[in-house]
Amino acid sequence: MSDSLYDEFLAQIDDYQIVENRMRRMVSAAMQRQRGLMVIMEEVYNPHNLAAIARSCDAFGVQNLAFLPQNPDDFDIAATNSTSVSAFKWLDYRMFSDGIEAALTTLKAEGWHIMATWVNPEASSIYETDFTQYDKLALLVGNEHTGLSAKAIELADSYVYIPMLGFVQSFNVSVAAAISLFEITRQRRASDKEYQFDTDTIRTLTKDFLKRQASDKT
Repeated sequence: MSDSLYDEFLAQIDDYQIVENRMRRMVSAAMQRQRGLMVIMEEVYNPHNLAAIARSCDAFGVQNLAFLPQNPDDFDIAATNSTSVSAFKWLDYRMFSDGIEAALTTLKAEGWHIMATWVNPEASSIYETDFTQYDKLALLVGNEHTGLSAKAIELADSYVYIPMLGFVQSFNVSVAAAISLFEITRQRRASDKEYQFDTDTIRTLTKDFLKRQASDKT
């Protein structure tokens, strides 16, 4: 951990009324967040699954979680938040309400490689996929009932699947996301490439974490 960054934020403890070990944890979390990695969940039906994916994102250092709710007008982000408070408040979210084509077109224009979790002849095993070849990787997962839409599959840049050894054909969406993020993170950590945010981004993110912590006390 960078002592200079730690000391810089330690001086703000009185302002934000947090203890030293919590401060240390925030700086450490910000420093271990991964740049260029996002999860996208299409057609969210059950907020609890989105919350479970949020927990995995936080655990593997993924700051960004995008989603398309099945019913944007009725989707209650606060209800999702209440199911996974310890993880949900620390992430940054993007909700797309204009459909999967508009969402993926926007993300592609930003330079994201869209990788769909979908079993098909073109898909490769997560253990045979080099995830480090993409500087900006967006992992696309479907909903709990129907999986990915035909349009999402059409617009994806590549496909991966998780090999299964039993009789069932698929994992729960949140489990599939967690397994995929584990392998992506494992490969990134073993790579010579640098996947941490730059110092300025770490500083900004830590300040944001402090504000999120302070908001719980108001």
